[in-house]
Amino acid sequence: MEKHVKELFTREVLKEAAENFNINESSLKDLEGFQNFVYFGKSNETSVVLRVTHKSHRTEEELLSEINFINYLSDNNVSVSKVIISINGNFIEQIKDGEFYATSFEYSRGRKARIAEESDMFYQRIGKYTGAMHRFSKKLNLTHDLNRRHWHKKELLINMKKYLPEELSYVIDKYEILKKELSRLPKNTDSYGIIHGDLNHGNYLNVDDDVLFIDFDDAEYSWFVSDIAIPLFYEIPIPWVVDGKQRLEITKRYYYNFMDGYVKENTIDNTWLKLIPDFINLRQYGVVSAIYRSYDFNNYNNWSDWDKEALKFYLNNIKNDVPYIEMDFCR
Repeated sequence: MEKHVKELFTREVLKEAAENFNINESSLKDLEGFQNFVYFGKSNETSVVLRVTHKSHRTEEELLSEINFINYLSDNNVSVSKVIISINGNFIEQIKDGEFYATSFEYSRGRKARIAEESDMFYQRIGKYTGAMHRFSKKLNLTHDLNRRHWHKKELLINMKKYLPEELSYVIDKYEILKKELSRLPKNTDSYGIIHGDLNHGNYLNVDDDVLFIDFDDAEYSWFVSDIAIPLFYEIPIPWVVDGKQRLEITKRYYYNFMDGYVKENTIDNTWLKLIPDFINLRQYGVVSAIYRSYDFNNYNNWSDWDKEALKFYLNNIKNDVPYIEMDFCR
C-alpha cells in the first residue's frame, strides 16, 4: 500500500465503515492488511472481518465482481469465507463520499496454515478446492463477464518501473521478456479464467484440518496453472531456511498432495504443468515489486533476517536465471 493512501485513512473513515456493517467500534482489531485496511470486529455476538479499500486500488465494479465470484463459489459448495450484507442491504458501502469502499466477511475460527507443517490431507484439500474453483470458473466464463483485471494489469507489475531503483532495470527487462512469452499462450475455457490469484498460507485457513479460502482481493483473469504455481512459491522455503534435499522433499510433499486433490475436481494437461516454473517466476517479479513499493529501505538494518535473505534470493534468481526450485512438475 502506498504512503499517501495510508495518510487518507483516518479513524473517522474506519468508524463510518464499521457503522455501516453494525460492527462495534471498540471491538475492532487491526489485522494488518497488505493491500487494504483489514480489521477483526464484532457485530452483536458474531465475529466478522471488515475490509476498507481505497478507490485507487479497486473500483466499485471490480469489488462487486469479486463478491459475485465468492458468492458463486459458495453456492457451489467451495469452501470460502462468505460475504456479509450491510445494514442498508448492500454488499459494498461507499465511505467518505466514495473515497473508500467497505466490505465485510465472515470470520472463521480457523488459523493460518503453517509452511511445511500441515498434514497431507490438508494439502490435498487445498488442491481439491482449487480444482473445484477452476471447474466452476470454466462454467462461469460461458455466461458472465466479471469486471476483474487480467494478469498483466496487476498493479505491482504495471508500476514495477516506478517502484524499482535504476540499478534493478534488469528486473524490468527480464519481466518484459517473460510477459511476452506468457502472452503467447492460448487462452480458452479449459485453460484461462477467473482465479483466486493469491493462494498462499495466509489466505487459506486450517479449520480442524479442513480448508477455508479467504481474501479474493487479487481475483483476476489468468491461466488456471497460475493458481497452482502461486501457493508453491509461498510453500517452498527459501534456501536460507531449508536447503538441498530437505527443501525438495517439502516441495514434493506439498505439490503431490495438492495435485492428488486437484485432479479429483478438475483436469489439467502436462503441457500446463511444465509451465509452473514460469508462473512461479511471474509471482517472484510481483513480490520484488511489492517489497520496493512497501518496505522502508531507510530502515533496512531493522528488517528481519528472513526479509533480507528473501530479497537477496529473489534478485539472484532473476539476475542469473536460477530456477526457484529444480523439479519436474509433470505427473
